[in-house]
Amino acid sequence: MKTEAELREDFKVPQSTTLGSNGYGWLRVLDRAVFKKQLDDAGYFRISSTELKAISGREPRLMAKHDSSAARPWIFKELGLNIIPLSRFEYLVGKFDLFAKFPADDALGPVRFIPFPDGIESLSPANLTSEAAALNASSLSGILDDFLGVDPLHATVAGRMSSGEISLRLACGEFEISKAQMEIDAGLESSELLCLVEAKNHLSDDFNIRQLYFPYRRFANAISKQVVPVYLVYSNGVYFLYEFEFLDDLRPESIHFRRGARYTFTASELSLDVIAQLLKSVQVLREPDCPFPQANSLARVINLCELLQEGPLGAAEITEEYEFTPRQTRYYAGAAQYLELVTEDSRSWSLTQFGTVVMNAARNDRNIEIIKALLRHQVFHSVLSKTLESNKVPDQDSIMKIMIASNLGLGPKTLKRRAGTVMSWAQWVWDVATTQELEI
Repeated sequence: MKTEAELREDFKVPQSTTLGSNGYGWLRVLDRAVFKKQLDDAGYFRISSTELKAISGREPRLMAKHDSSAARPWIFKELGLNIIPLSRFEYLVGKFDLFAKFPADDALGPVRFIPFPDGIESLSPANLTSEAAALNASSLSGILDDFLGVDPLHATVAGRMSSGEISLRLACGEFEISKAQMEIDAGLESSELLCLVEAKNHLSDDFNIRQLYFPYRRFANAISKQVVPVYLVYSNGVYFLYEFEFLDDLRPESIHFRRGARYTFTASELSLDVIAQLLKSVQVLREPDCPFPQANSLARVINLCELLQEGPLGAAEITEEYEFTPRQTRYYAGAAQYLELVTEDSRSWSLTQFGTVVMNAARNDRNIEIIKALLRHQVFHSVLSKTLESNKVPDQDSIMKIMIASNLGLGPKTLKRRAGTVMSWAQWVWDVATTQELEI
């Protein structure tokens, strides 16, 4: 068996690229001549779960779990490959697309405020730290009923089950799926339709179409009612709902975003006037002894802290759970550390005492504390002050000038990348303070 160093050399893996156990496992698979030839000749190859485990040394379930395009191993990204189960015992690896992007938040319209029902003591809307809890809260409050415009919805199907028999067409050919394992987070039925929900409590740019396609085909083939696939994401007190449809049932790639919405249980109390008051009251402190952040999505920094509410996580666990690269893990955990929300010891990242208080707070209080944490840093204080003066977030060049004046000691290339982070975080504050909300 080739060493990891030999595999890296044969596949010309850049020195800067860190490969995990799954990454090396797939190099071992694709190093086999039989799979190389099939991939070159047909654009795909089949591999049994027994072969996959024997060659890679890893559990097939872990080797095939790519919930977003970022979770794919390096060699899949290089060669444009994806993987889909053909049955419980066989996988298809080939050159086909299996991911769909989430639309921008502004495509979802105003945030809708819907009150959480009174009298519920065993579930708090301020502490929905798991996908199951977020789903239960959405069901109790009637979020999905409102989104779909039906009443009432009843929970009917959920859990792991067989896909049944499915014919599908991919870019590299036509295939039959036979009783592959799939999972439905929630199935809710009315007199008119069956809504199949895939739920997540972490943010990503895209998702694996298979998560919606297999359940959709399984029940579209079995019942007479309309089957509606919905992807639900919960983070920082807001539900993001996306309804999709398949324009051609035989083609997973025909997925089409139909409509979406955002919901919250807590009406926002943030406004530009509140930000102005915070600018006056928050005292700027010295820069901490840690790198200036490079993590363009503040929403994902917050979402990472939500994951840490369940307990400390090692860097490798964050990388796997959040579908980051190792470098992204360092950047995003480091950004949370910059805001004093998390701390690192020799083995793991965990919430600080301040971070625990912030993450346990209700939506409004949490967002205010995060904005105050930003304003304690001179660069963010200056940029947000300028944002309110001009009624828009400054451009990157203007932010770079503010950063230079703050004597951060960053080189030109680093400065530009960090300015992108500052601009993105300032835009998050602006959006939180200005996004329209409707009461249901």
